Amino acid sequence: MNFRKLRAVLLDLDGVVYLEHKLIPGAAEAIRTMRARGLKVGFVTNNATATRATFGARLTAMGIPCATAEVMNTSYAAARYLGGRLARGTRVFVFGKLGLAPELRAAGLSPVTVHTREEFRRYRAARPYPNTVVASFDTDLTWWELCAGHVALERGARFIACNFDPTYPVHGGTLPGTGSLVKQLEVSSRRTPFLVGKPAPLMFRMLLQEWGMRPADALVVGDRLPIDIAGGRAAGAATALVLTGIDQRRDIPRSRWKPHLVARDLPALVRLLPTP
Repeated sequence: MNFRKLRAVLLDLDGVVYLEHKLIPGAAEAIRTMRARGLKVGFVTNNATATRATFGARLTAMGIPCATAEVMNTSYAAARYLGGRLARGTRVFVFGKLGLAPELRAAGLSPVTVHTREEFRRYRAARPYPNTVVASFDTDLTWWELCAGHVALERGARFIACNFDPTYPVHGGTLPGTGSLVKQLEVSSRRTPFLVGKPAPLMFRMLLQEWGMRPADALVVGDRLPIDIAGGRAAGAATALVLTGIDQRRDIPRSRWKPHLVARDLPALVRLLPTP
């Protein structure tokens, strides 16, 4: 890999830039150094709990200046993907309304949510059901919400998953992720979802296309071999694993997805990249 030709670095967030919204030591300084070297820095996350504008504002408040156009997350990617395929005003059932609903509305679609038994009763009575179900992270998940998604899928709705991440990293371990919810719906409906997030290459390609760059111009950086590294390689980009999140150096030999670079953290990664 000729890293001297790099034009962009695409960073995962959880486990790479921060953990539980606390910056990983040295991350902000490393990103400043990358930008000072002329590299375009973007942030590509499977997290759909906010809009990409919110992620940009959040990073800026943490000391990492970030424009909306430098973020690609699964709520925006799902809305853009569906907005190009569904008629304006189409009803879409969503899990995780905080990030998905605003992006879907911006794409001209009509998000639908259900949380209580009474809301589910009204939902069942108001045929037809939404023709698309989008599953993302949902901390307010209820049984009735699962039922509403299930009956739409059972009757043929398109099934979109923001990601298949079984867990997400927190200080001291992990907690259940979006993939846990998606698997429930897969099992009950016997439907296989279309994946928007990593390891699918869609988000990387969307962001690079917006920037007028090719995957060969980019380095994808993440903390998970089967998600970030697999996604970067599927997109045709160079990849780097940092050891501040889930996967560690010991996990590489038994993984199908090998990174081009391995670094302890972002500052160590910067030291591995050639200086212009």
